[in-house]
Amino acid sequence: MDLVRSSGLPSSVVGMASPGPEVSEDYPIYLWLDAVRHAERALKDLKGVITAFNVNIDALHYIRPGEIENMLSGLDRDLFNERFRNPPDKIDVAEDLLAGLLLSMKTGRGMEWIIRKKAVSDWINENFQVDEYRMGGLAGITANVLARLGVGKIYPHVASLPRLQAELFEGENIKIPTISDGFVAFEGPLGAVREYDEPLIHWIFEYHSGMKVHLRGGEYIVTPNANRFIAAFDDKNTRLHIDDSFVKGIGEVIEEVDLAIISGYHLLSVAESFAEKINFTKHLFKSWKKSSGLKIHLELAYFTDLRILSHVLRSLSDVIDGLGMNEDELIQCLSALSGKRVSVEPANSSEKHLIDGLIYLMKALGMRRMVVHTRDFCVAISDKSAKEDILHAMAFGNLVAAAKALSGRHCGLDEIRSILSGGRLHVSDEGVKALNSIANRLGLRSRELLRDGSAEIDDYRLWFIPTLIVDKPLSTVGLGDCFTAGYCLLAYRP
Repeated sequence: MDLVRSSGLPSSVVGMASPGPEVSEDYPIYLWLDAVRHAERALKDLKGVITAFNVNIDALHYIRPGEIENMLSGLDRDLFNERFRNPPDKIDVAEDLLAGLLLSMKTGRGMEWIIRKKAVSDWINENFQVDEYRMGGLAGITANVLARLGVGKIYPHVASLPRLQAELFEGENIKIPTISDGFVAFEGPLGAVREYDEPLIHWIFEYHSGMKVHLRGGEYIVTPNANRFIAAFDDKNTRLHIDDSFVKGIGEVIEEVDLAIISGYHLLSVAESFAEKINFTKHLFKSWKKSSGLKIHLELAYFTDLRILSHVLRSLSDVIDGLGMNEDELIQCLSALSGKRVSVEPANSSEKHLIDGLIYLMKALGMRRMVVHTRDFCVAISDKSAKEDILHAMAFGNLVAAAKALSGRHCGLDEIRSILSGGRLHVSDEGVKALNSIANRLGLRSRELLRDGSAEIDDYRLWFIPTLIVDKPLSTVGLGDCFTAGYCLLAYRP
């Protein structure tokens, strides 16, 4: 029996944009509808959420046809070709930027490289226009998502808060700790503006599926899917600067906080005493847990230095309650912990390697749960004793991201229900194929296991769903962060 012959929702609820799998009873048909109901109850129980550490301003630029060719014509082509063949994973010159952007476009993979020279930042400002400013960084994006969903109090860490940054926050339930005359106060973002702070700009270069870029000698690349390349010039988040008022303020409200969603370590560099910075946050997390029963979720991102990723994983695994990542970040984790370069070729990113990789990480880090979220499916792994409703958590995270992809904005529960019933989402055929492959890998045949959406493997329980997707998203930026916010609401429900 195939793992997923059903679409996961009745055809009256989910529009099938192309011929897809038949609806059957093999998969929990009302999973996504139930997930919204579970989220509604979870929101009533949740007191407060911390989001840290990276907040910044995203300057979006949508790549135009012919634009990259024009840029390349004015650069050192030999240097560009060398950097394109041997990616530096950092940006010191304009040729590095174009090499990274085209590598992302060629593979369809989202990437984030750090700009290390101000001259490159100036060059970008001169050559690319800003199409839109948006909230950037996991801490900022998840704060806005949670506020829109109706979480009562959200406490983001904001390293730099000029007016432009403050204006990108959404919702009166977002509170920034400030210190005045030695006393802590919690203000809305506009009330907490620090006028002399510098804006932290991360350039987001978005491209669509099927874009063609002509290279020298008749060569060209065609983007296999929509995605984005990020180039960040940011002197605070790259040092993991933590604001004193945040540390003191959170200490005063920690008993009213149930959940902390953490990210930002990927921006660190080896030159910035990264071990000391990571260890400081570990002590901070321990102090939070002493005063509160809060759960801590660590969300990964693309690391340009695997030594830093290795230290993050090994140092924090005993104080965090769960880990989230996409498939490229899973490959980075395996490389960082094993000390061996794990190939990103399709044969090594197959479903078998995905599951084997998750089991390896669970054993290596001794953690209780992890989730991998992709465009087409989500897979989570937990120890057998886990009582949390991880299946509904993944489904709700998927819905929050799909609603953003379709509408171009963060949506509340009523909007998410409306989108779900509107027939414009459909189950990913690729996700169905992947999950069928996972079933074969596990030797699953039982209707009961299929209906549960989970199965035991070794000492763990594996959870899986195909995702609801949008064929032509209005934007891909921040969709992973949207998933994380929705997932965490249910995965760590108090």
